Amino acid sequence: MKKIYLTVSLFIILISFQGCIKSVWVPDAPVNGSWVLSESSRNNGSGWNYFNTGLEAGVFDFYNNGSAQYDDGYNLMRGSWNIRQVSAGYYDQYGNYYNDVHDSFEIHLYDNVTHAAADLYFDDAVFTGNRIIATNYNGSTISRYVFRRY
Repeated sequence: MKKIYLTVSLFIILISFQGCIKSVWVPDAPVNGSWVLSESSRNNGSGWNYFNTGLEAGVFDFYNNGSAQYDDGYNLMRGSWNIRQVSAGYYDQYGNYYNDVHDSFEIHLYDNVTHAAADLYFDDAVFTGNRIIATNYNGSTISRYVFRRY
C-alpha cells in the first residue's frame, strides 16, 4: 500500500512541474573558439538602432569546458559561458515573438585587476557556424548582438 502512495505522489509531483520553464545544458555547442562582437543594436518598437557596448574592441574566447575569456588589450576578463535549451517566450533576431524550445546563451566575465565585468544573458541565440546572433528582451527593448568568428 505504501508503494502505491509513493508512486502516486511521485506522479503528482512530476505532473505539477510540467508547466515550469525547462532547461537542459547543451554540451556540444558550436561556440568553441574565438569571436568578436561585430554588431549590437536595439529595438524599442521603432526599428533597430545601433549602439556601442564597449566590447567591440576585444576578442571573446570560448572553451570546450565552459570557461571563457575576453581580451581587449586593457581588460583580460575571465569567466564562463553556458548554453541552455529552454522552453519559454523570447524575441528572435528580427523582433518576432515566439514561445517554444530554443537556446539561451550566457557569458559571465570578470577582470581581477581592473575590476571590469561583463554579464551577458541572451534569451535566444542562433548559431550558424561563423555567426552567433543573440537577443535579449528587458521588458521594453530588444537587444541584438552579432558575434563573428575571429
